[in-house]
Amino acid sequence: MVAERVVSPVFVGRGEELAALAAALDTAVEQGPAAALVAGEAGIGKSRLLAEFARSLGPGVRVVEGACAELGGDGLPYAPFVTVLRRLIRVEGVLPGPYRQLARWFPELGEAGDAEGGKHRLYEEVLTLVERVAADQPVVVSIEDLHWADAATRELLGFLARNLTQAGVLLAITYRPPETGDGPLGPLLAELARRPRTTTLRLDRLDRQGVARQLAAILGAEPDAAAVRRVHERSDGNPLFVEALARAGERTPDSLRDLLLYGLRSLPGPARELLCLASAAGGRVGHRLLARVAGQDGAELDALLRELVGRSLLVTAGDGYDFRHALIRHAVYEDLLPGERARLHARYTEALRDSGAHAELAAHAYAAGDRGPALSAAYLAADQARRSYAYEEQVGLLDQVLELWDPEARLGADRIDVLIAAAEACMLSGDYARGIDHATAGLAAVDERREPERAAQLLEHRGRLRHRLNATGVSDWERALELLPATPDGVQRGRLLGVLAMGLLPEVDKARELFKEALDVGRRTGDATVTVRGLLGVGSMTRDLGMLAEARTLAERLDSHDLLMTVPMYEATLHGKAGDQDRGIEAARDGIRHARRYGLGRSRGAELARYAGRGLILAGRWDEAAAVLAESLQEDSPPLSRQALRALAGYLSLLRGDLSAAADAAAAVEHTGSGTLFPRYQLLCLLAVAQGDPERADLLLDRALADPALTQIYSSDARPVLVAGALAQRARLAHGASGERVAARQAELAAADAALGVDGRLDRAWQVMLRALIEDDGWDHAVAAWRDLRQPYELALSLFHGARAALAAGDRPGGTDRLREAARLADDLGAAPLAREIALLGRPRPAQDGLTERERDVLRLIAEGLSNRQIAARLHISPSTAGVHVSHILTKLGAATRTEAAAIAFREGSSTM
Repeated sequence: MVAERVVSPVFVGRGEELAALAAALDTAVEQGPAAALVAGEAGIGKSRLLAEFARSLGPGVRVVEGACAELGGDGLPYAPFVTVLRRLIRVEGVLPGPYRQLARWFPELGEAGDAEGGKHRLYEEVLTLVERVAADQPVVVSIEDLHWADAATRELLGFLARNLTQAGVLLAITYRPPETGDGPLGPLLAELARRPRTTTLRLDRLDRQGVARQLAAILGAEPDAAAVRRVHERSDGNPLFVEALARAGERTPDSLRDLLLYGLRSLPGPARELLCLASAAGGRVGHRLLARVAGQDGAELDALLRELVGRSLLVTAGDGYDFRHALIRHAVYEDLLPGERARLHARYTEALRDSGAHAELAAHAYAAGDRGPALSAAYLAADQARRSYAYEEQVGLLDQVLELWDPEARLGADRIDVLIAAAEACMLSGDYARGIDHATAGLAAVDERREPERAAQLLEHRGRLRHRLNATGVSDWERALELLPATPDGVQRGRLLGVLAMGLLPEVDKARELFKEALDVGRRTGDATVTVRGLLGVGSMTRDLGMLAEARTLAERLDSHDLLMTVPMYEATLHGKAGDQDRGIEAARDGIRHARRYGLGRSRGAELARYAGRGLILAGRWDEAAAVLAESLQEDSPPLSRQALRALAGYLSLLRGDLSAAADAAAAVEHTGSGTLFPRYQLLCLLAVAQGDPERADLLLDRALADPALTQIYSSDARPVLVAGALAQRARLAHGASGERVAARQAELAAADAALGVDGRLDRAWQVMLRALIEDDGWDHAVAAWRDLRQPYELALSLFHGARAALAAGDRPGGTDRLREAARLADDLGAAPLAREIALLGRPRPAQDGLTERERDVLRLIAEGLSNRQIAARLHISPSTAGVHVSHILTKLGAATRTEAAAIAFREGSSTM
């Protein structure tokens, strides 16, 4: 390797390409001269990649750059090489010998030779100069924008590529691939590609995740998913456009629009008119439609299109055309006058009137101000979108229907029907807040006395939307049940009983009776939807996997995608609580795949990602967990799901030792609602411990213990918070907190534990671990519980604490064996903080004679159980000084807590005891 490389934290999305350039330079140094060809469209980041590569190399490598000029023809022969050689001669001070031909460019080299045979001699002198530089230290010769190179530059570059022999030379070349054919650049590129030790890189546009990382780097904060999606769509993943749009709203910034429109106004009039017409299409436009709207076809239209394609404004796309970049289309469209836009859309409306392309017709008629066709087309297009699982598109179209509503229109539905359909579409798309607005509008319009069933349907929808948004849907369901007659065969009532039961969980007794009643209604009436909800509820409460399997079969037979998403949630939950994380993960991932296949990735898919991510973390499959969480966080998921995903991602970052990422996640979830209440407490508490502030962790624990929701959630959700609190107490002792205060808090933790039930094998293992932490005993039981569940992190943590207890008790062989296994598990996981603690505990402890006399005095008082303040009073020193002594003692003895320090002192027979 030629040098240690450091990459700018703002540089994103090109890690593999940067590594490939580094490898190419290593090849040039170790094997012989090499080349790197970097291809990509304008703005894709070719120059930035080379700049970051140069920045990463440090002083051990010379980097000299030159660029071809956008002048065409032979206006500036050898332009990039003149710049490169000027840098070597005048900046680097390289003057290794006489250069008669180069002296024609650089007089400081001496007397210039005559022009006879000059070109061949010039090339030889350039070759000699570059090789002599490389003999001293590696050199990167960067030639940018080769697509603009004149013939002389191309010839000289080809000569160098064929004749370089000195190791340590890397030719780094950027260019835009030609659109049609190879052009004059083709033969040179082919020759360079055939040379040995040539690396070819093609820079692609950034995906949504890459755009998110670039926006985060630009803005200095994580952008919201909606902004990422908007910028990704408008920029097409082009980094230059992403940067320009980072702080812009919906309208293209003037500076960027001027750049995009540069040269367009020089287009011939007919070509410019055709480009404007294409911009009004809103995206890809088929050739036949474009010809019909343009009113021409044949050779004349082909010639105009060929010119637009040749200028890289349009590209062919299937049987039609699209803009090379969405932003070019936006800029062209925004440059139109309002009247021009309306007329162009009117032409599209007329051309599409009987085409059956309802969505396109709706968009163009709306933009043209033609309300009647826009209303009917939007209504038909919304139904098409529903049947193709495009729920977000359906929501937008139904919004248009409601905006254009005309009671005289013959749509076969009234306005309340449309509001119900819009609420349902919002539920499926994940836009829960908008769905609540639609359901509320429907309730304002419906007469409960005349149409109780319809009102109950709207209340059911609003309740489900509220429940998914912020877990507040119960009151709507209870009101809906009041509106319906209590008949034993009421299917609608049975469905409401099922959803109300789900909302009441974990109030087990209430929920159980409602689930049973719903199941009875479903069995009696033969309604599969009601039956599925009853089976899921009763099956999960009785841990009857057979009932869940029956529910899955019925949901598949119904082809109800929402129910097919609900079943794996119950399966994942049940398997997870039973400690079978692998089966829970499999169920959740199966649901995620189904959700994305049927347009539910943003809503139900995000909820299922919570189950998959948590299971993968517990199973020790951390790379998979990180991938699942990152992918789901790229979606604009609903608030509850997003906050839960962030909490999980932060927890994983914390376990891996990335405190910065964990702190960012904690900041994002610190003030969230009840849906992420206890995962949030767990993350914040453990983060405070990791940041060396156990008193803040204890304050957070105090809030959690005082929260009445602690007894209203599943114990399997509450106990991890109690475990985090118990770990905080051990950290408090290590930082000098009063033993009495810690003991009081541990008693509160024990009382909270006793007030909870036990919700499966996983919860039982958390309970065993919690009691071991409180009592500092029973670690073998905790180890056995986690080993049985095959959860490596919790197993390693229990082994570590068990080793500490064994060493404090004088059992060095037992402690060493536990530490060895814990170290292997932590290393395999990449649990850096735990691995460090294990390594520290495993180091030989210094003898107590390493303590000062004052530290021996303090240690004696620690053994008596005195707090820092009591020690300070006894020794007539300040409490802060006492705390410093305690910290030094713990470090010197290799102890984590005051209790452990006292135990070590007793074990080694200190004379001070």
